[in-house]
Amino acid sequence: MRNFKCFYSGLTWLVLLLLYSTMTYGQQSLNIIDLYSDYFLSKQARTIQAKADVGNPSFHGGIGGVAFESVAIPSGNIGNSKISLDYGLDRFSITIGDQTIYPDIPDWQLIPTVAFANSSYQVLFSSLGDTIENREAQCRYHPAFLNTLAGLRIFQVDLLNLPGLLWDLPKDSKGKYILASSEEPFTPKENTMIEQTLYDALSGNGRPFSSYILTDKDANISFDIQGEQLQFAGHPYYLFTENESDANHVNSLRKELEQTYTDIETNAKIFLGKKYTSNLSPRTNLDGLLKVLKANRSDETFNPYAMHDVVSAISRLDSLNSLSDEEIGIKFTVLNRYSATFNENNWELLKQYNPPVYSTAETIARWAAFFRYVKKTNPANWNSFVEKISGRTVGDEPAVDTPTAYEINYFKLLDEHNRNNNVDR
Repeated sequence: MRNFKCFYSGLTWLVLLLLYSTMTYGQQSLNIIDLYSDYFLSKQARTIQAKADVGNPSFHGGIGGVAFESVAIPSGNIGNSKISLDYGLDRFSITIGDQTIYPDIPDWQLIPTVAFANSSYQVLFSSLGDTIENREAQCRYHPAFLNTLAGLRIFQVDLLNLPGLLWDLPKDSKGKYILASSEEPFTPKENTMIEQTLYDALSGNGRPFSSYILTDKDANISFDIQGEQLQFAGHPYYLFTENESDANHVNSLRKELEQTYTDIETNAKIFLGKKYTSNLSPRTNLDGLLKVLKANRSDETFNPYAMHDVVSAISRLDSLNSLSDEEIGIKFTVLNRYSATFNENNWELLKQYNPPVYSTAETIARWAAFFRYVKKTNPANWNSFVEKISGRTVGDEPAVDTPTAYEINYFKLLDEHNRNNNVDR
């Protein structure tokens, strides 16, 4: 087995977190990864509406994923020329000064990108960890990209830590690659040289990063007219971060948290007596326990000390939950030099490795930045354009259910391991 497969062992925790119930159905696959779309989750549970705050510890600790926020810069040739957008006769057009052009961007990318740029939220995709118990998706999308091919492409750029899979594309339930008719014909093919280059860049020097996010913050995206098309410069990039923690302090806080839950449970049992049941555990159902305690508040005169101790413990719990990363002992560092080096050396390689995925991510980032510029400089036209394009259906896009979760299929992994090692089965 080649070295890059070491990434899989590091994701064992993810597999354990993503053991969904029988109400979750796998309808797509990506190489050795099974993709799940939980049809029983509400739209709200599968989407995220969050502003980008790239570089802020709380943002990286809680979201990650993909966030585009840039406003594009016009070239000197364009200067302050008025820019207007239109969508008539099923065709998107841009007028810059006295020149009208018809950009080559398919509707399946155009329509969600317009809706995204029109919103006040910049996070396209987030991977939030184990939210299954709370009945939210582990993978969540800006509403404009939910259940779209563009959203599926964006999902895949978050799998950078699996370079052995990045070359591939998801397949539908019939085993066919999911592609739009407007995309260039593409048959995924593994490129071991690029794969090893990415692996070396991501795992060298003891793998210096803890997390990463695909962003366009300070990417200096600009645009110009060349011939009959809009030409862009600048592209999104991976920003890598490192989190360090004071293990002793974190463990001390963890013990204090556990003792606080124990104190709440112990005194709640004393106060409620036989009315306390196992489903009122403060660790899993604190809201439910508080409702029952409130409903029985009249009993406080019989046991005032127990209620007092419950309230004191809940106050401690609130204080613990309000601690900042610094107070917890977590130090957050943006790895600017590593980020710059990785992207300078590897962005074009990533586009070569998987053109549909990385070209789509680059296109969305660039056009979103351009649309924000028009929104800022010509708001009346922007509002009119959005009204024309809103509610349009995308004719060249295959049906897609963006995954709410994913897990490694160990049977497929074993088969691949046997093939790579020439083991007879």
